[in-house]
Amino acid sequence: MYLYTYKVVYKDKDDNENFELIKAKDLKEARRIAHQKFWDNKWKSFKVSPFTFNGFARYLRTSYKKLKPILDLIRNKSLDEAINIVAFIPRKAARMIEKLLLSVKANAEYLSDKYKDVDINNLFVYEVFANKGPYIKRWDTKARGSGTRILKHISHITLKVSERTKIKKKKIKEPKETKESKKVKTK
Repeated sequence: MYLYTYKVVYKDKDDNENFELIKAKDLKEARRIAHQKFWDNKWKSFKVSPFTFNGFARYLRTSYKKLKPILDLIRNKSLDEAINIVAFIPRKAARMIEKLLLSVKANAEYLSDKYKDVDINNLFVYEVFANKGPYIKRWDTKARGSGTRILKHISHITLKVSERTKIKKKKIKEPKETKESKKVKTK
């Protein structure tokens, strides 16, 4: 079981906008905790969202279909594990994704002073996807002086990295059997 980090943005009595980080099992529990704080601290309003470090790579000279299988490999993996996975894939698209992962890791380390509650070692790939970009249009000569259009694909990658910590489940200890309880069971 994991605890995820959520960001609560709230307005206090003086209409100042502040934020607070909450650790919860899921979004529903995070909203419940924020709602309790809403009543305790008398906030005017609040909004709960997953706390993420974002990275964007725009106008990459490759098709999104070539990126997709690599992105599927790193989804929901820890950040360091994702970097190691991508480092050993012999494709041009993997180098682009690796560069983006390293960039997001560097941004998280840089912002670790601002967010002291976030542990940089527990980051994982929360969300990652690739979209189509605009085509680069070129022309190629064909038979009898005619030409055909060549469309070169471009794509965009969006990467969101969040924090999660593993919590241990508590084992329920069974009561030890006594001599009296054994006698009751046998009868």
